[in-house]
Parts: sequence; structure tokens; C-alpha cells
Amino acid sequence: MTDFFKELEDEIREERMVMLWRKYGNLIIGLAVAIVIATSGYTLWKYMSHQGKIKRHVSYSQAVSLLNQGKKAEALVAFQAITKEGGGYGKLAQLYEAALVSNPDEIYTKMASQYVADPALGNLPKLLRAAHGIGNAEAMSAIEPLSAPQNAWAPLSLELLALWNLKKGDDTAAAKDYLQLLKESSITTSEQIRAGMMLSQIDVPQFLLDEESKKEAQE
Repeated sequence: MTDFFKELEDEIREERMVMLWRKYGNLIIGLAVAIVIATSGYTLWKYMSHQGKIKRHVSYSQAVSLLNQGKKAEALVAFQAITKEGGGYGKLAQLYEAALVSNPDEIYTKMASQYVADPALGNLPKLLRAAHGIGNAEAMSAIEPLSAPQNAWAPLSLELLALWNLKKGDDTAAAKDYLQLLKESSITTSEQIRAGMMLSQIDVPQFLLDEESKKEAQE
């Protein structure tokens, strides 16, 4: 009798499985296929992404190698191609591209506006543009906000602004820039030495020295 009930139970269970399969079989198969496709697609995407990164790295390394070999024209073409691809290497390639053209002003201006949300890559082109063309009023004005106290770019900005003021013949403004530069906490030893040497060659007005003395006394 026990065997009879067991056999009946098995038949009922089997019949339920058949009914469920008839009802949901296509859905189960579709779901299984979707999982396989998704997994395969993700794996393929990871592989292609990895291959793409390797390819960009190789292209970038080859471009740098061409530059080191003195093949500037070929290197420029290579960097321009990498720039068009975008990504991290594309950003670096833009800087190399700017360094290889006779007038990088347009590239630096484009980068400054393109990466305005990036505090590093958005400001570096401004400084490079100013350094390349000291005397370009627009370029120099663009770095004035970077000379604010305790700004990470202040030392470089102040040094460039001081050189610009010297070029204009405004020794007083240049002296102010160098004095402010010497007070920056992020100033490097080389920047400190250069600022000190430049100040020694400038006839610093006494009122500036008095102002600095008062500020030091108050601090």
C-alpha cells in the first residue's frame, strides 16, 4: 500500500512538472538564453575594453618614442590621432600636441574650456598658454584668479605675472608679485630662489617693504 501511494505521489509530481513546463517552459528558456547572452556580452565587452586600453597605451608609447627620437612631425601626427580617440591618453596627447605646434594658443584655450570642471586639467593649459606667450594680455588675465593666496597654482601664476609686469616696465607690480610668492606655503625651493634673485635686481619701493613689515608684525 505504501508503494502504491508513493507511486501515485510521483505521478502527481511528474504531472505538475509537465504542466508547469508547458506553462512556463518558454519563459524559462528565454530567461536562460538572456542570462547566457548577457554574461557573454559582458565578458566580450571587458575583453574588448582591455584590448582597447592596451592599444591606446601602445599608440601613446610609440608617439612618445617618436618624439624622443627627434621625429617631431611624425610624433605630432601620432599625438593628434590619439587626441581624437579621447580618454586619458587623449588628454595627455593634447599637451604634447600643443608643445609640438608653433602656435599652441588655440589648443590651450580649447583645453581650458573643455576641462573647466577639472581643477587640474582645466587650469594647467591656462598656465602653459601664459608661459608660452608672456605679454598676451588675455592669457595673463586668465591666470590672475589662480594667483589667489594658498591656491595650488599660485606660485606659478605669480611668477608668470611678475615676469609680465617686468616686461611692461612695472617694477612695483612685479615686486608685489614676488613678495606674495615668497609667502606662499606651497612654494618650492627653486621658486623661492628665483623670486629672491629677481627681487634683488628690482628697486623695491620702500612703501612695499614697510607694508610687508607691518603685515609680519600683525601676524
